Amino acid sequence: MSDLLIAIGLASLLIPAWVLPERTWAPLWRAAARVRLVTSRRAVKQTAKSIRKALGNVDRRRAEGIAQDLKACVYEMRFQDLRAWRSGGWRPKMQLEGEEHLLQALSGGKGAVLWLAPFVFNSGPTKIAIHERGHKVSHLSSVRHGFSETRFGVRVLNRVRCIPEDRYLAERIVFDRNAPGTAMRRMMRALKAGEVVSIVAASTEGSEMVKGPILGGRLPVAVGAPRLAGLTGAPLLPAFTVRDPELGFRIVIEAPIALDANRPAAENCIAATAEFLRRSESWVRQYPEQWRAWSKWRPADK
Repeated sequence: MSDLLIAIGLASLLIPAWVLPERTWAPLWRAAARVRLVTSRRAVKQTAKSIRKALGNVDRRRAEGIAQDLKACVYEMRFQDLRAWRSGGWRPKMQLEGEEHLLQALSGGKGAVLWLAPFVFNSGPTKIAIHERGHKVSHLSSVRHGFSETRFGVRVLNRVRCIPEDRYLAERIVFDRNAPGTAMRRMMRALKAGEVVSIVAASTEGSEMVKGPILGGRLPVAVGAPRLAGLTGAPLLPAFTVRDPELGFRIVIEAPIALDANRPAAENCIAATAEFLRRSESWVRQYPEQWRAWSKWRPADK
């Protein structure tokens, strides 16, 4: 039943996604996200509770507005997915910042690991921007990437999102919790060829987790990215993709996170996660409505 509703929803959005100007998408979904039939009031309140505890300087109304805007961004991604199927694809306004860090990393001949912060719009624009600069990217993906977790949904519905994205990838490496070594070997092979491997810093892309500090609380993060960088010697580069009202989608690659070759792998993973989340804080504070990790964030005392 859930897959049927998703399919009907996608079909109903196809024509609007193809004909409406992109500038209308965000205000349209912001309005829709405030309709109770579209967005669960209970979910909004739960997310707002975390936002207030983490940011500390927002009242209840502002926190609920951030939670609703987050839902709007998630809904808007469906327009992006569907527009990508139109002739010519989806061509957003984007800018890639910090490419010099990526070029410097690749010059070492060991490839580069992009550790992507879990912002709503990190999927499509990041892949497009890196591809257009001529870089070959293998991306570690969850089987649940898309709309559904059912067998039918994974095989059919999720392809609505994955097929257009795959145009910009050298390879999509799907993480299998029952055989995690397979994905690791494929990523190591890509790095050995001097290519880029991208991994989202989320709890769905990996089996080994570290709870790192951020915004006065803790967040579980899969540590496959720092472990992969440590095993191969590839630089570990944090990347943040956000939508700015003036600049469009900003894909920002920051300076690498240092790993100590003399330190045990587990300690490197903990330290790398702490540094990644430390750098993430300013981005989350600036774009709280685009951070998808609010549901995983917990106060430090829990």
